[in-house]
Amino acid sequence: MRKRTVGIIGCGLITQVEHLPNLLGLRDRFEVIGVADPSEMVRAYLHKTRGVVGYAEAGELLDLKPDCVVIATPDAFHVDLTLEALARGMHVFVEKPLCYDPADAVRIAAARDRAGKIVQVGYMKRFDPAYLALYRMLMDQKTELLSVNVDVLDPDFWPFTAHHDVIFGNDLPEEAIAENGRKRMVQIEAALGRTVDTQDARGFAGPLCSSLVHDVNLVSGALGAIGRSSGAPISAAFHGGDRAAIGAARIAGSDALINLSWTAVPKLAHYSERISFAFEDAQFELKFPSPYLNHQPTELIERRSTGIALTEIRHRPSYAEAFVDELCAWHDAMESETPAKNSVESAGADMSLLAGLGRLAIAAR
Repeated sequence: MRKRTVGIIGCGLITQVEHLPNLLGLRDRFEVIGVADPSEMVRAYLHKTRGVVGYAEAGELLDLKPDCVVIATPDAFHVDLTLEALARGMHVFVEKPLCYDPADAVRIAAARDRAGKIVQVGYMKRFDPAYLALYRMLMDQKTELLSVNVDVLDPDFWPFTAHHDVIFGNDLPEEAIAENGRKRMVQIEAALGRTVDTQDARGFAGPLCSSLVHDVNLVSGALGAIGRSSGAPISAAFHGGDRAAIGAARIAGSDALINLSWTAVPKLAHYSERISFAFEDAQFELKFPSPYLNHQPTELIERRSTGIALTEIRHRPSYAEAFVDELCAWHDAMESETPAKNSVESAGADMSLLAGLGRLAIAAR
């Protein structure tokens, strides 16, 4: 097994809590040769605590010619950095969302194919042991699927990272902040096909593209187990910009619905994420912990009945960590030169659905 040199671009929360320590821990697979972040405070801190060399510009890190890069910057930079890394002949792991505009996924897929490299999108839930067990169960399910229901209450990260050693730099260059805002709005408007105000941009980028994008991707993957896929969006609404969002879509080739709900609960130290698949004679429910609580298993609950007697089985497949397993899968794809499990194409389909929901939500105001 070849050890791959890797650089990380963007050193915010997800890099500090997950990607950097996990890559350092996978020492038989990866050698971290540097990180890039515009904050000098963050670079200095990670050098002191993790022993990694930091660079102010992504280009400086790419000039070192690592075998592969992890892109964990603000979302608006994902597309350009992925294209640049591919043009330099590097494999890419890019955090979700891959892009805002589905057309950018097409561009990235073409660049990936020209380069002959692996691009994997950071949907760690597809590596969750409970999801994988659910997928196997769905393959054996013979009755009609009635609905898929997603409900999320999200306080953000603060209750679940207080025990971590994390730094947030307050020394970001003003131009970098302004550039992020400009690029973000341009990409959001391209995705939605219209001019939007700040409130609508927050609704699309936050509840839909930052949070529910994970659930949309998981549902799409799980539907594949029964030969189905996500269909057209039919309704959506935002509340208070990024305070809450709801949406509904058809399951392709069926009247069954996918129902989505996300609510911010900023002063409640409780995270709840439930995804259920309801059939005529069974229900399968995933109950996720906060993504920042490593090795805390997702609950998989299977419910069936015989007459009035209900049987409820709680499955705990393992304590494996999805954030680690997705990096191992990326390495395996590089080794075998086979397509990544979380592909550019699937991420593009996710963004097409979310863009459709965003347009419906704006129209409903």
